[in-house]
Amino acid sequence: MTNLKTMMTKVMLSAMTVTTLLATSAGASAATTTTTPAPAVVQPTVTLKKQAQPEIRPTTIKLHKRVTTTQISSQVQTAVDASALNLDQQHHDGQLK
Repeated sequence: MTNLKTMMTKVMLSAMTVTTLLATSAGASAATTTTTPAPAVVQPTVTLKKQAQPEIRPTTIKLHKRVTTTQISSQVQTAVDASALNLDQQHHDGQLK
């Protein structure tokens, strides 16, 4: 019984292989015998608006007394928020023009 099952598996695999080869060769010959002209190549062009480059201003933090990391973090966050608000306002003003 096992012998018969092995033989049937081999026959099925062989049949699938032959079918795949025939289908592949038929598809390849069909693909190579078409005479449709190739479409013209279109070169897309993309133009981007110039955007203002953000100005980078380094900020120095002078420590005259003992300061906790929370205070420094708060000061840095305030500076970052102000910078982001300024950039947002510039962007908004640029859109209104």
